[in-house]
Amino acid sequence: MYVFITILIIIICVLLGLIVLIQNPKGGGVNASFGGASQQIFGASRTTDVIEKTTWTLAILLLVFSLCSAFFIDNKRVATAKGAAAQTTKTAAPVEIDEVSKRLKETGGGAPAPMQSAPKGQPAPQKP
Repeated sequence: MYVFITILIIIICVLLGLIVLIQNPKGGGVNASFGGASQQIFGASRTTDVIEKTTWTLAILLLVFSLCSAFFIDNKRVATAKGAAAQTTKTAAPVEIDEVSKRLKETGGGAPAPMQSAPKGQPAPQKP
């Protein structure tokens, strides 16, 4: 069911994008581009009202389907995925620490930190 709602949401998004692109922000829209003669031929007296109603309808459907999709998420699958991710992070850290300590033993420990040079005008630090 979740996949079906997701597909519907994608279709609504595409249709909503197309409908918004058809609209003209100055009020002309499809009505102005086809002229008055086409209105008499096709019988559409107010195409901008139809486009505006379609935009609002699609926007409301998008909101409703988006909210409904939360109810159809498979909670068992999400919990299993979260548990697997948590288990992976728990086992990954000790392996990395063991690897670091193994490398340090192979190389004879860590190298001592280098001495920093003193800023100009100050005496150099004394070696102990």
